[in-house]
Amino acid sequence: MNYPTSLIIRLITPFIISYSLLGKIIYPATIFSSSIILNLIGIKSFIFSPYLITLNNNIRFSEACAIISAYFLLLLLVVLTKDISFKKRLKIFLIGSIVLFIINIIRILVLIYILETRGFDSFQQTHDIIWLVLGSILVSLTWIGLIRHYKIKAIPIYSDIKYLL
Repeated sequence: MNYPTSLIIRLITPFIISYSLLGKIIYPATIFSSSIILNLIGIKSFIFSPYLITLNNNIRFSEACAIISAYFLLLLLVVLTKDISFKKRLKIFLIGSIVLFIINIIRILVLIYILETRGFDSFQQTHDIIWLVLGSILVSLTWIGLIRHYKIKAIPIYSDIKYLL
């Protein structure tokens, strides 16, 4: 595929695979997976969307809990990086998404465990710390790991601008 066609496809991809579309996939997957795993480890729970209900708590799941913005940022990084084949691009996004999903499920389970065993104040403090730290570096570390693993030298947006100029 020639460069102009590739660039156009890459630029319209975030409008096709939008934040909203990602949310429709990731949000239910996150809340259902969390409930299933909680039940498997002995914390009885069920879903009454947008709530995950345990014996002791009603936990409201927002889109932020599913870190949809992290998946969208990963998508942007992947599609806005020059010189990656479609197959590799897809592989990078899927592997990155799986990493984000697993880390987020672990985060949710830890927070629910803290809420169930230590109470709301401990939950809130831990949630705030994890949100600030993990939220800021999760996508960055995932992206850095993926570009190193796949030996990608291009820089998102910059490499395209440099090529065009």
